[in-house]
Amino acid sequence: MTARQAVDIAKIAATYVGTVVGAGFASGQELLQFFVSYGSAGFIGTAITGLLFAWLGSQLLTLGSRLRATGYHEIIYYLCGVRIGRALDNLIAFFLFGGLVIMLAGVGTVFRDFLDLPYNTGLAVISGAIFITVLFGVKGIASANLIVTPFLVVFTIMIGLNSFEYHGLDHSLLTFEPQPMLQPAPHWLLASLLYVSYNLVLGATVLGPLGAQIGSARVRALGGLIGGLILAVLAAFISVVIALHYPDVLHYEVPMLYVSSIQQSWSHYAYALTVLKAMYSTALASLFGCATKMEHATGLTFRLSILVVMAASLICSQFGFASLIGMLYPIFGYVSLYFVIKLFWYALQGKQWR
Repeated sequence: MTARQAVDIAKIAATYVGTVVGAGFASGQELLQFFVSYGSAGFIGTAITGLLFAWLGSQLLTLGSRLRATGYHEIIYYLCGVRIGRALDNLIAFFLFGGLVIMLAGVGTVFRDFLDLPYNTGLAVISGAIFITVLFGVKGIASANLIVTPFLVVFTIMIGLNSFEYHGLDHSLLTFEPQPMLQPAPHWLLASLLYVSYNLVLGATVLGPLGAQIGSARVRALGGLIGGLILAVLAAFISVVIALHYPDVLHYEVPMLYVSSIQQSWSHYAYALTVLKAMYSTALASLFGCATKMEHATGLTFRLSILVVMAASLICSQFGFASLIGMLYPIFGYVSLYFVIKLFWYALQGKQWR
């Protein structure tokens, strides 16, 4: 393996992780709702989710290479056909916009509740950062994630280990009570599949075009596999940390920042920075997907499309962070479930990917 291939693998894995580990994931709110709220069964859900991330993420990269994809819409149409693809394309564009709004709202919440700074100051900082990055396209997004994601992973593990040292690990992790009011689906397995669905669609916005730029099938496969496995480990890790602080975390919009706040002061600010990095990474994918869709649908330039999407998302980001996750993400999961089933089916048919 050459040095260039190693760097490409790292870029793919970092971009995959950075895209999925957004405001809901790193904050713990998303994992609380989709996994921890189901009690001990939620840990099985994290394992299944991780395996699907690793396998299907690699398939997205390969399909993006085959189609020479410039956006997620080409993958959607290929897998789902013209009629269903068109409907899904429009719905997914809407939910990508919703995801961008959630990222912006998350940044505002961190600035207001944990850094004692104005909500709109957070919006101004993150919107400027993602606008500049997305101007450079998928290469800019991949390079930014290669820098940001390692810090995100390291800080998450540090906070978790600190929590383990303080609380210890015991059998109570397997016996805590489910919280039906927080559950986004009637069964933990369905919740896990919904989680995979909307995150893979979000991942497709960047992994598809990125796969088109990577010539080596081995590099694509290893990048997707490593990224998926890192996501699995982080999801399980954060879920365990949340379980250690159950049920106190139920009262906080950003559970992992609550956990860090009862540790040393440095860990609190370190994790606030981690959550902001995660929001930035996922906002990149959401903005890129929305702007690409608008560019193809309206004929506007890519830069003007970015400006229009950013302006609209800033207006809509004045709602609560946790309420937006609980409302939009489960619906997004149901809408994109058909896409993931088709991706799963084609992935089983190895001839489709040669």
